Amino acid sequence: MKLFGNGGSPGAYRPQRDAEVREHLANERTLLAWVRTGIGLVSVGFVVERAGAPAFGTPGGRETVLASGVFGLALVVLGCLALVVGAVQFFRNRRMIMAGVFAPKSAPYIVVVAGSLLLAVSFIVYTALSR
Repeated sequence: MKLFGNGGSPGAYRPQRDAEVREHLANERTLLAWVRTGIGLVSVGFVVERAGAPAFGTPGGRETVLASGVFGLALVVLGCLALVVGAVQFFRNRRMIMAGVFAPKSAPYIVVVAGSLLLAVSFIVYTALSR
């Protein structure tokens, strides 16, 4: 019983060249890297959000809870964005590999990198101002 794909059935897609198999496998590894990155960002986001909870009763605790909530949520959103970008890029690259063409696009990567840098700079500024 096959759960996914059509394996070796007569109607299966057959790569036209040997390198195409390697390209599909590389595309899958890239998707898995995006998934690891997205899950990592979401996980860290949850930890950062929860890190402010013990400070609630302390002086300045409300601001700490608010900041950790904002930074945690931003990390979760960035992680979800990485997952979506990775999936979109995977399917786009898959279609292009099967068509025998490739036109790289850097815009999706720039969005995730810019979001990461913006979040990092915001955190640095917040840390410097709260001392």
